[in-house]
Amino acid sequence: MVTLSEPQLTFYRENGYLHLKASEHNLVSPAELQSWTEDVRTWPLEKGKWMPYFEITPEGKRQMMRTENFVDYHPQWNELVCGEALGSILAQLAGEETILFKDKINYKLPGGNGFHAHVDYHAYSHIGEISHLTANVAIDDATLANGCLEVVPGSHKMAIEFSQGGRISAEWEERQNWVSVPLGSGDILFFGSVLAHRSQENKTEKSRSSLYATFAMKKDGEGLRRKYYEHRRMMFPPDHERDENRDYTQGWKQYGFAAPFTKTDAIKA
Repeated sequence: MVTLSEPQLTFYRENGYLHLKASEHNLVSPAELQSWTEDVRTWPLEKGKWMPYFEITPEGKRQMMRTENFVDYHPQWNELVCGEALGSILAQLAGEETILFKDKINYKLPGGNGFHAHVDYHAYSHIGEISHLTANVAIDDATLANGCLEVVPGSHKMAIEFSQGGRISAEWEERQNWVSVPLGSGDILFFGSVLAHRSQENKTEKSRSSLYATFAMKKDGEGLRRKYYEHRRMMFPPDHERDENRDYTQGWKQYGFAAPFTKTDAIKA
């Protein structure tokens, strides 16, 4: 088990995030992460199970952008994400026991789009006024060239200005000191749902995949993940589950305000 130091805990409390190198936790190898990710990325399109989403690159290419709700269908991912070792680190940061709320892999394939400056909380708030903590596990190296995460240290304590749902206003974004957080494969970046973050497009010829496992506090209830994905599947389903006669604009506003999801005629945003 990993025991975080007092300086690490203090840094997290003051800045709203913590970078833990792979050598500091040894929970999983880069080879395992990349193999498991390829498993998920190549799964077939099935209704009612895992949730793949697509994007259109600046060059006009349609490619897979993300898969959500997948750990129930992959034993190795499930063991890592829901295991005691990661849970122990999360509990030290949160000060209490956590439970999985949401799971996704962002693939950031070559040419993949960036993500607008945002906080995550607004995509979760309809489930309840609760706290969240995300473990961002770098599957591939995350660099400046391929669009690593950028954060505003201490923004979890700031009054952030918003323009579209959880998307941060351009004026507020421009005034801040954004810090890039490069990660090596296997590194973990922990941050809460009110930390301002963004990323740029992947300008390289290799993927920059990352796991984002978001946790709620266990005291807030054990059915939150199911409630979240039932609502998401109804309001903003994957492309292959969408009904051409339904309008998904409200779902896009709830869930798609920062990420580069593909839009259809059923999304007017």
